[in-house]
Amino acid sequence: MNDLEQILKLAETHPALFDHLSLSKIYRFISKARQHRADILLTQPGTHPPDVPPDVLPPSFQLYLGHLSEIPNEYIGACWMALKETVWSGGDIHGQDDDESICYGREMGITNHTLYPPIHYCDNKDCPRRPDLRLTKAEQRQVVFFTLNDGTCPAYSVHLYCPDCNTNYHNNYYVLKGQRTYYSHHLEAIQVAEHQFVERRVLELFMTLMVNAWTSATNCARFYDVSLSKRQVQERFFRDWPFKLELTTEQVWDGIVIVSLLEDAAQRQATLTVPHIGLQKDRFTAAVQARNARMRLYGQSELSHYCNRCTHIYRNEHRKVFVAVTDGITIGHPCCAEHNCHTPLTSNRHRFCPDHAILDNECSIITCENHVLPGHLACGDPTHQAIERRHVERGQARFQLKEWLLRARVAHPNDCIAEERSLQDLDDTEVAEEEFILSNDGTVIPNDQPVVLHDGETLCASKDDKSSRKLRARFGRRRTANEQILVAPCGMILVRETMYGAEATSSVIEMLKRTYHKAPELKPNHIFYDNNCHLARMVRNDPFFADIGLSVDVFHFNCKHKVTDEYCQCHCNPISFPELLTPDGQWAFNSSIAEQTNVWLGGFHSIVREMVVDKYNFFLDEIILQKNAMVKEKLVREGRDPGNWPVVGVLEPRGSTTKEI
Repeated sequence: MNDLEQILKLAETHPALFDHLSLSKIYRFISKARQHRADILLTQPGTHPPDVPPDVLPPSFQLYLGHLSEIPNEYIGACWMALKETVWSGGDIHGQDDDESICYGREMGITNHTLYPPIHYCDNKDCPRRPDLRLTKAEQRQVVFFTLNDGTCPAYSVHLYCPDCNTNYHNNYYVLKGQRTYYSHHLEAIQVAEHQFVERRVLELFMTLMVNAWTSATNCARFYDVSLSKRQVQERFFRDWPFKLELTTEQVWDGIVIVSLLEDAAQRQATLTVPHIGLQKDRFTAAVQARNARMRLYGQSELSHYCNRCTHIYRNEHRKVFVAVTDGITIGHPCCAEHNCHTPLTSNRHRFCPDHAILDNECSIITCENHVLPGHLACGDPTHQAIERRHVERGQARFQLKEWLLRARVAHPNDCIAEERSLQDLDDTEVAEEEFILSNDGTVIPNDQPVVLHDGETLCASKDDKSSRKLRARFGRRRTANEQILVAPCGMILVRETMYGAEATSSVIEMLKRTYHKAPELKPNHIFYDNNCHLARMVRNDPFFADIGLSVDVFHFNCKHKVTDEYCQCHCNPISFPELLTPDGQWAFNSSIAEQTNVWLGGFHSIVREMVVDKYNFFLDEIILQKNAMVKEKLVREGRDPGNWPVVGVLEPRGSTTKEI
């Protein structure tokens, strides 16, 4: 029987009811009843099937639905009998929550959002419980739900307990033997803290803001609070709610991490399992490290990408020409001050990792191995003590503060609201090594060599006294040198690698060989690099590069490479490679794409500069994944025929479109 027939039957059996009914009242009755189906089901016996509506509404919901739909209570039972199939079979109807709904529900202990587990029966295959017996032992707790349409909502979260196997089923996951195992299906509400949930659409909005507008987690939380929270409305009715109706930076980060890990698990057809006990900040560390390790092992999912902007296929000749471009960008994270050490710091405020912590006791003057004096960074040598004093004085000097200010003045601040900071809060540890001039009379003078800032500007250098000697000191912590990326001319980012020491040519060679050693058939046929004149010399006898063309991109070749360098002109001139040209003599590929991509990547400098290494790698990998997805959508819209080459058993399966020549 359809909905209209049910209503007509209701009119026949209760003619007086239609004096109190209207389409708007019927709609409100159905929508509110659908919103609380799980609450209604919870009151039924454990043997009641979840897909069958109960014959009788619980008394509390008779009052609740009658009041909100303005239908007299004596007719609520008849309305339920007529409309229960409609209520139970349709999807949720999401509308704006009005003041009356919020106020009356609050009086009855009912909120417009109640978060239940997505299952009704125990899912533990080893559980002795009867398979047809629903879970009915429930515990309800007060939470805050940050939604897109309704703003910040006080809500209830209900978890169901199986007494036969001690499994607790929550909205996002179930808990058994101290482990959280997340459900494999799509979760709409993400639990970001013990009593806080964020709607997935809100987290997806935050990620879009991060990728496209370089918005930090702090500014995402502030954006939500100002534009979407509707907190003033909620505070009128929930002043006594035990939790703050404000989204925090940590909750934004945790939400993005959880969604990213869930999507990663879904792509691998795996489940996400994390510890249930312990601190929230440590809960996902192992899962993040495992994802980072897979990224280093398998690379980005688009490593096997092709499209007609980056790959030219010559079907008659059964060959293809795939081009890639590599370049570096000076962003990074704090790292051990020992050169090229990859061991993470215990804290970002430390100078050395645990493996090199003993070096904290050595004099900061390079080449001096004497122990430091207590409370100092230099040994007892009077000259070394003078250098340390000069370092401290220099740090407090006006010109040095100006240098720090220039360094901190970035395009996209981490927090849009400025906070008052003391002099001690300014960070002078960015310069890991400093050079000092020791004049003939024993005076120590800082040798202010040009300091390269993140925006490419430099500070002036002082004059050098040829008669004096120089000493180098390492008072501050070190940062990684740069991020090296490999990009297809279409804009697809194929590889990202952190360079610890410097963007050395040997490091770039190592990155390329490590990336493609498991899948040599994916190697680019040609690589643009602004330092290929040195790279080509180093690999001219390396069989790995025997079938790879190496040229300098057009801009750098014309502007920054000497015409007198015979090797560069003969072996790295892009005009020498006919596959890089179209039939009419135009350049076939965008060789400047890496620098253009690095402009985008550099916008995250202020966001990532103080991240610990695990979070740093996870975040950069995730924004690259998101950007690549956007690039692929754009290529599809433009008719560029994007896809992925089939590589069996080497790359992680991602469900991408594959193609053979």
